[in-house]
Amino acid sequence: MRKVLLIIASIFAVTCANASNVEKIQFANAGSFSLGIMAGTPASLGWGPNKSANAKTPMFSVDAMIGLKDGFIHTNKFGDNGAIDLGLFLGYCLYGIDFEGITTNAEMSSKWWRLPIAARCGFNWEFVKNLDVYAGVQGGVAIYHGTTTSKSKNFESKTSSTDTDGVFGLYSGAKWMFSDFFGVKVDFSKDWLGDSDDVPNMSAGIQLNF
Repeated sequence: MRKVLLIIASIFAVTCANASNVEKIQFANAGSFSLGIMAGTPASLGWGPNKSANAKTPMFSVDAMIGLKDGFIHTNKFGDNGAIDLGLFLGYCLYGIDFEGITTNAEMSSKWWRLPIAARCGFNWEFVKNLDVYAGVQGGVAIYHGTTTSKSKNFESKTSSTDTDGVFGLYSGAKWMFSDFFGVKVDFSKDWLGDSDDVPNMSAGIQLNF
């Protein structure tokens, strides 16, 4: 993970050093709407072998953002730049684990899904044409529900439970737009609450601007 971040930081530094002038912000304009559709590293459950090793799917997510204010920072090189947007992050991941009872001969299996929901507020800056770099804060709640099934020769039982976890932390990323409507994006986030990371550390996907 650190190597990936170092490579991205190096590319970012070179890009900024050779940045072409941007007269005004292209994206995240006030009133504009954007939708990100992503797949990322699964959030850790905090139990089982290697924690997130029991994930059955990536962390699928969508983030919907609307621009609140743009062009409020003026520089000679980048013109009227800087934008603030506000929106919502929604994720989904499925987990499962199978194991045998230690003191019984029962076979047990558990299936869980996790649904993080968080409000986001971010700051956007555009160094080069078609590139939007952003960072912000997010907070909300993660809902997770699980069912455990126990089987043996003499009985079978199922138990279900639902719980919640707080979500709060920072996120950052970059969007490269091939057109005014379509682009790609990479997103990094970190959760500081709860016993585990409820949001993916890294995601990648597509970006749609409206």
